Amino acid sequence: MRLEKVTEKTFFPVVKMKISPEQEKFVAPNVMSLAQAWLYDDAAKPFAILDDNTVVGFMMLDWDEGERTVGIWRMMIGQAFQRKGYGRSALTEALNMIRETRKFDMVHLDYVPGNTVARDLYASLGFRENGEMEGDEMVMTLPLTDRPKVGITVADEDDMVELTELVRKEKARGTKIPSPMETREQLQEAVGKKQVRRLTLMGKTIGLALHGDILLSGEYPNVLEEAVERVKQI
Repeated sequence: MRLEKVTEKTFFPVVKMKISPEQEKFVAPNVMSLAQAWLYDDAAKPFAILDDNTVVGFMMLDWDEGERTVGIWRMMIGQAFQRKGYGRSALTEALNMIRETRKFDMVHLDYVPGNTVARDLYASLGFRENGEMEGDEMVMTLPLTDRPKVGITVADEDDMVELTELVRKEKARGTKIPSPMETREQLQEAVGKKQVRRLTLMGKTIGLALHGDILLSGEYPNVLEEAVERVKQI
């Protein structure tokens, strides 16, 4: 069993692959995933899951070297190939590939509540629920190290809740907030212009950087020096 990036050769087998009607509520159609891979080509990595030359499933990763995390964005095994160990083998292969890069500290994925087969598979490989939801789906994470590094990535509109909450908490601590970050309106404008960098640890927002100014959560003073170095590199 192996993972291969989707090519012209495997495109149609992936698109035509079916799951049972009962499973359709748990995973998006592969044609949608491939459309998203085109739309988010800077992060999405779509793979065909093959046994010899037979396509048995599909997996797409959300590859974020800046944040130092990888998401198992989509995974499905065709109905005719289920209950043969392909799901476990594909996930194991993906995790080995991710670990070998030495660029990541954590892997994350979501599952639809009620999909106990997927949940039990993920748990058997070390993933654990972290109490968070992604839309209507439960989030599970797998740490790859006990010494994670600070990640840095461009913030977008989806990060505004985390960023404003961080600013609120630091104001409550009495931290001096750099002027471009003081109000939600200023911060949102800067995010819209792609000027804000989000500092992360294991995928969690721990700070932000804007115009050289850094606001780091008071909960992580031990990584301030590392955060400053990461900002200098951009």
